[in-house]
Amino acid sequence: MPVIGTRQSPIKLVTKDAMPLAKPDDVLRIEYKDKDYHGTFIGVHPSHGNFELDSPVKPNTYPSVSFQGNVFELRRIHIHFKSEHVIDSTVQRDCEVHLVHARQGMTLSDPKLVIGILYHESATTPAGKGLERFNDLLRKRATAGLSLRAFKATDSVPDGDINPLEFFPRSPDGKSPDITNWFHYEGSLTSEPYSEDVSWFVMKNESQIDPTKLEELEKYAEQEARPTHALDCRIVVRSF
Repeated sequence: MPVIGTRQSPIKLVTKDAMPLAKPDDVLRIEYKDKDYHGTFIGVHPSHGNFELDSPVKPNTYPSVSFQGNVFELRRIHIHFKSEHVIDSTVQRDCEVHLVHARQGMTLSDPKLVIGILYHESATTPAGKGLERFNDLLRKRATAGLSLRAFKATDSVPDGDINPLEFFPRSPDGKSPDITNWFHYEGSLTSEPYSEDVSWFVMKNESQIDPTKLEELEKYAEQEARPTHALDCRIVVRSF
């Protein structure tokens, strides 16, 4: 049975109602290296496709973040069309990427940390190349005559390399990723079993993607956005 309680996700994030932190680095530090990591697209887990990073071979490691002194490792990435979280608005953005982390030495059945990044379509100022690289991987598979649907229900999967920093919005200089401006709250998975074991970080700023670079991703995506839920007694904090 799905777990439904009072800490469900997603929620509406309101900047003026979120508590600013004096020392946000004490809560979260994104410590990804600027490099490619290999992985494969896998099928429904449980209700949408994921890109799963390969288990690292020593001395390599997963991309990681530090949350309240504990290390969480990036294990999976998936995409929702439209966005699930909304920020200072009731309008959904075009899509939302979720970077799903497990605590070091644990599995995704244990408590998780998820970073959410909202995207909007822009043909003039594209940024956040991660989605574009995903789209290219899937297009190469389609060009080779392999069905995009085949790996949704079978073990036949395309593989490739991603750099998780490329999903983040750009800093004002346009060169470096913005990994420091976020909202944080405690919530749940947004697909079954909706377990309330997720520490959420949603980036304040958005990434952009050229709409012509989404065609294969839209064919692959299965999971629609879940409606927002009440905040109830929870507190939202922010780093900015």
